[in-house]
Amino acid sequence: MRTTIAAATLTIVGWAAAPAARADQCGKPDLVDMVPPDGAAGVPLNATLGAHYTAAAESLGEDVVLERLPAGPADVLPAAWDPTEQLLSVTPAAPLDPGAQYVIHWPALRGLNAAAPGVGGDAKFTAGSTIDEAPPTFAGVVGVSWDLERVTDDCLDDLVERFVFDVQLGAASDDGGASGLTLMLFQTMGPQVMMMPTPIPARAWPQTTDSPARARVKLAKDAAVGENCFAGIVRDTAGHLSANNNAQACVQTTAPPFFNGCSVAGADPPTAAGAAALALLALFGRQRRR
Repeated sequence: MRTTIAAATLTIVGWAAAPAARADQCGKPDLVDMVPPDGAAGVPLNATLGAHYTAAAESLGEDVVLERLPAGPADVLPAAWDPTEQLLSVTPAAPLDPGAQYVIHWPALRGLNAAAPGVGGDAKFTAGSTIDEAPPTFAGVVGVSWDLERVTDDCLDDLVERFVFDVQLGAASDDGGASGLTLMLFQTMGPQVMMMPTPIPARAWPQTTDSPARARVKLAKDAAVGENCFAGIVRDTAGHLSANNNAQACVQTTAPPFFNGCSVAGADPPTAAGAAALALLALFGRQRRR
């Protein structure tokens, strides 16, 4: 049982999204992804390197080591921790050497509710030949489908139901290639979305050959029954944001239990609240650039 609705056109420039299920807050504080990812090529010489961790993690000043291959040197870099995005990031003191190969060692972090550290990771990458001066481009969210997931929540030790949204992404590109992008999704409409859209945890651009690329978003049942709309932007390794676009994708979910499948309804024009939320997010994007 699944239903899909095409992207709806907005009349206002903006981007936005929704609250993800946060069961990982009592789970392991593991590394989720790295930007650029392992095996990336053409990384801009002025790149800031980053790694996302689960919501259970917190940084206590652990070392991040950038090593030039094959024989060094290895530099311990001061890292910045963004608890909102669960992002650990470093900016090398000097630009990367053109064409050089590197490996960055991301540390294992401690957990908010656990003494044992989680799992870190390493990413090998090759520097490009230029700095990143232009913002990335992104066609925005082009479609969304949904399904229902029933899983045992380790935090609650109980069976829980969550909506799983398969968000289809338009084409994206950047000076350093799409592999160096961070995807920032938001929910513009939903039962718990008021004037301000709720951000979904940012993640590295999906490393897949699927066309279009897809991102999976899991929301608690109470946050996703009814009409749900998604939109987004991308950020490159130099911190540039893609221009806000005027499209969002919407889908109508049905509360369980289900009988003989789901009915499908077309996406309605955005409400005044949805338009206002997008305008606020456009302002947030401009503030981030500063």
